[in-house]
Amino acid sequence: MKVLYLLVILLVVVGLCLGGKDYYEVLGVSRDSSPSEIKRAYRKLSLQYHPDKNPTPEGQEKFLEMTKVYETLSDSEKRRIYDQHGEEGLNRQNGGGGQDFGDFFSNIFRGFGGGGGGGHQQQHQAQPRGADIELDLEVTLKDLYLGRTSRVTHMKQILCQKCRGTGAKKASDVKTCTGCQGSGIKVRVQQLGPGFVQQVQQVCDECGGKGKKVASKCPHCSGKKVEIGEETYTVIVEKGMHNGQQIKLDQLGEESPDMTPGDVIFRIVEIPHSKFRREGDHLHHNLSITLLEALTGFDKTITHLDKHNVRVQSGDITIPGQVIEVLEEGMPHHQYPSQMGNLYVHITVDFPKDLTNDQKEPKQKSITNNNNSCLSNLSSIIHTQF
Repeated sequence: MKVLYLLVILLVVVGLCLGGKDYYEVLGVSRDSSPSEIKRAYRKLSLQYHPDKNPTPEGQEKFLEMTKVYETLSDSEKRRIYDQHGEEGLNRQNGGGGQDFGDFFSNIFRGFGGGGGGGHQQQHQAQPRGADIELDLEVTLKDLYLGRTSRVTHMKQILCQKCRGTGAKKASDVKTCTGCQGSGIKVRVQQLGPGFVQQVQQVCDECGGKGKKVASKCPHCSGKKVEIGEETYTVIVEKGMHNGQQIKLDQLGEESPDMTPGDVIFRIVEIPHSKFRREGDHLHHNLSITLLEALTGFDKTITHLDKHNVRVQSGDITIPGQVIEVLEEGMPHHQYPSQMGNLYVHITVDFPKDLTNDQKEPKQKSITNNNNSCLSNLSSIIHTQF
């Protein structure tokens, strides 16, 4: 009770402080922002000022302030009233009073996964949910190695930007249904017999259960409340993510005034790399060496995905198909990016197709001078491999 008492006091303070403040400025958005942009701004601020993260009185006051603002701007009808008549218009619409405390705190806690209890929460849970939007996101192996932030534009169904999803030409054209008095339900009395009656509830046939009727339709959407618009998503590809892995953006799918938006799900599609091949957190690379290097040893460098050089060397005879393991030069582990997989270098030997007499003599001398055992092992190596 003490906590609730303090929250009520803070709510009163917030109501006083909001007087004269621009709701859009509180969330840091423009007046023509889409509902999804407003939701993103609110979520970003709520993470910063949530009482668990910011327990100071100033932080709590800011949190309640922006939550009250969001409750208005996220409701298409309330937003329309605020845009036209300001905060006074909202107060008149509410009969001079503010939002019900139960609704207000229930919405706060519901937004952070907590309980809220009561019938209001059940109504929100009963609201149908829109379909998810599934999109492929093509990324390179370098993107998965370093991480990347992408901006993806997609056409989807959004609330009409003119009527804010009311379907009306102007706010005053939205009328309370006289058939059900705004409840969306009609009660019909049925006579069962002498002295016996039954009350039957049914969806209002005049407003379709909406509780409101539109006198004049919005000319922009023809009363459909929605339109097709462009949405730009910010997608964070984290280091070490895998081909086929999904990135989900909650409730940023297609919008409808009668539904909770679905999610946007991006599926990572890895573009094959010309030099590296990935298996789990490990990388594979093919390295071609000459016959002389295979017999006498070599010291080479490989340019990695982020342009740093990886040294690969051998002082012994290297046979075709041999694999050299370079520790911690693979891909970062997604959950623990500081942990790296390994790089496996697959050796191929470039055998010359033909040698002139002038080429044979110096190569023979070089092989003999570098390693006297190479010539005696050459025939067995070739016999083993071929």
